[in-house]
Amino acid sequence: MGRSIKRNPRRISAGEKGFTLMETAIALVMMFVVSLGAASLFAYASNANSNADDRELAMAIAQKRLEWLRTIPFTTQTRSVAYGYPNGGLAATSPGGVVETVTNAGRSYQVITTIVDNNFVPAGNPDAGACTLKTIKIKVTPLGAASVFPSFSITTQRSTQVTGNY
Repeated sequence: MGRSIKRNPRRISAGEKGFTLMETAIALVMMFVVSLGAASLFAYASNANSNADDRELAMAIAQKRLEWLRTIPFTTQTRSVAYGYPNGGLAATSPGGVVETVTNAGRSYQVITTIVDNNFVPAGNPDAGACTLKTIKIKVTPLGAASVFPSFSITTQRSTQVTGNY
């Protein structure tokens, strides 16, 4: 019968290699640094998405308001009717505009609508002094939550179909 050879399990043969405790600690520190970088990137991306939501909702409010203003015919009947959403006209607003608070998707926004009369029918003509060109500006600012962008503005011009040399 053969003799069995007992080997010492702690004995490492010349071809075997392993990691030392120092190498393992350095690898763990490196993985920790990389994971911290990934975590900060995740936080940045989450914040950017929230700000993008705010901007998108602000744009939707401004576009809805502007589309409503575009549906109002610019005529002698509507050009001097005071602005008021959702029922109103295209009369010039005070220099600071009309300030409203709107809630969209659970977030509050300040909406400032400013209508400025730019061009008028000259004296001596029928309808003299009446406005023929208006600039409409809608500024939407998120309220409450800290946002990267301070506000969103959209501007357009409306004109009457008055013929003549004005």
